[in-house]
Amino acid sequence: MSTANGCLTELEDVSARARALGACSVVVATLIAVPQMMKIHRRRSSRGVSFWTLGLTNVGGCLSVLNMYVLHYDQIRLAGSPLDDFGRWRDAQASLVFLWVESMNALSMLAVWPLAYAHVEEVERAFVLNVKGVNVEWSMKKACRYGLLAQCVVVVGCWVPALVALGNAGECAPMAWYGNLIGAVVAVLICVRFLPQVVESSTNKGSHSLSYVTYGCDILAGLVALAQKLFVTKERVSTWLPPLILHSMEAYVLVINYVNDRKRLGEGMERRRRDATPDAEAGVEYGSDEERVQSERLLPRSVRAGSVTIQTPERDSAEQSSPDVKTSWSRLVDVFL
Repeated sequence: MSTANGCLTELEDVSARARALGACSVVVATLIAVPQMMKIHRRRSSRGVSFWTLGLTNVGGCLSVLNMYVLHYDQIRLAGSPLDDFGRWRDAQASLVFLWVESMNALSMLAVWPLAYAHVEEVERAFVLNVKGVNVEWSMKKACRYGLLAQCVVVVGCWVPALVALGNAGECAPMAWYGNLIGAVVAVLICVRFLPQVVESSTNKGSHSLSYVTYGCDILAGLVALAQKLFVTKERVSTWLPPLILHSMEAYVLVINYVNDRKRLGEGMERRRRDATPDAEAGVEYGSDEERVQSERLLPRSVRAGSVTIQTPERDSAEQSSPDVKTSWSRLVDVFL
């Protein structure tokens, strides 16, 4: 039961179906970032992934957990410790399922940052700031390190006062205002955190290392939550409008990435075929080196590894009978993971 200030003061009687759905939600939240990490690892690059969006996602996720921790604090105390009474603690977790979902989601997305940093392309003067005589020029990796430090400062700065105050008060009520304030900040972050990714994807003209699966699953989960909030729990607009804005931007990015990736895949395969022709072997030039590199980055490494394909009468006959090169599973995974 929720009080007027938003504190949840009693454990809920949750049905078996709701428990199963909650368990599935926790599993999905835990694995949500795995496709994104796999794609960065496979491509050995984090191009196309906005570090601004990653940073805002990390801060928003940690603050969302803080918001729920404060408002669920009374339920957490009622659940007790698993060391004292494991059965009671286990049954109480059904009331804390949203806290678990947000916690696992935040931890999963946090794991993306170090992997993206390890494969980021070093760029000089990636971050430049000139304000009132203050001149800051950071390379890409240096900007990422300072960005991570800024995230830690914000998250720790918000969590420590709450933990101290809740420990002293022993209940949610005195800190409910703080939990609701953090919730308002999280709502703003949800609305704006994907804007840098929109700019990044529009600039790079394709997904590159941004995962379709991770953000596609996030959109589907968001739609399920939206339907539940609209038609089941009938919650206030403030609870479902910010996620709706976020998922709309995610869908927009996936659509423009798909269109650009399909186009670049075709261009890359066409250039590979041209490289195999006698004219290409004779040194006939076409397009720029940058265009060639960008289109071929969408091809699997096994295809890119070869240099020039030797033409034979049998190969010419096969290509004439089947001019379109079939898309392999490896290429699909490299591009559309």
